[in-house]
Amino acid sequence: MKIGIVGLGLIGGSLGLKLQSLNHTIYGIANNEFNEKKAKEKKLANYVSCDSSLLKNCELIILALPINDLISPSERLVASIPRKAIVTDVGSVKESIVNKWENLHPLFIGSHPMAGTEKHGVNSGFEGLFKNAKWIVTPTQNSDPNAVETISDLIKSMDCEICQASPKEHDEAVSLISHLPIFLASALIKTAYTKNNQSLLDLTQNLAATGFADTSRVGGGNEKLGLDLAMNNQINILNAINIFKNKLSTLESLIKEKNWELLFNQLAETKEIRKNFIN
Repeated sequence: MKIGIVGLGLIGGSLGLKLQSLNHTIYGIANNEFNEKKAKEKKLANYVSCDSSLLKNCELIILALPINDLISPSERLVASIPRKAIVTDVGSVKESIVNKWENLHPLFIGSHPMAGTEKHGVNSGFEGLFKNAKWIVTPTQNSDPNAVETISDLIKSMDCEICQASPKEHDEAVSLISHLPIFLASALIKTAYTKNNQSLLDLTQNLAATGFADTSRVGGGNEKLGLDLAMNNQINILNAINIFKNKLSTLESLIKEKNWELLFNQLAETKEIRKNFIN
């Protein structure tokens, strides 16, 4: 299949490498000449250009752009996409993107791979990013069934597990398990960064190991993505933060009151609950 990928950062570049390995012909659109050169060097696509007219013969197009660029796409990009091409995106919020693109293209289907690292940019992509990843498809009542099937089949061919939800359900769910952790990790890092006590800071930085690395990883990622998420999924993220504050307050009270038995029970309960989220 002739597949266009607009944006060749972590997600777009990884898609280009994986889909080439599955014998698709990939047409990659870079955002500037420097990234175009780098993408060609890394062979992220069979053909790479900054000119979106490269998409003219594509049968399927994946928009791997920052959220705000998906919500406010350039007129040139929209005009370059063939009307018969199936179009999807990989944005981390869905309602605003789906609402926009369903009015721009008749065969648009929103989607979102639950895969990533703290890295970003044209040098960050790698072929194995999506192996065993969950990938959410968010069709609506306006979606073309054949387009949904084609996108779903392509996702499955990349060794991904398909999930399906409405755009609204998607945004509520990811605010809890994907977006909230970014801001929690940021707060954790700031908490540990005791800059007013240099000796303590030196010690904590020397002692920080895998536990801190695991819990803080997403706080060390793409700050532009974090901002875009907050701007475009604000209500759901604020609701998630409020729930978290209440749960943390409960733990604080148990520790303050020395209610060790109930604290133990809480920790034992969450240990079991976690198994339902992490295989």
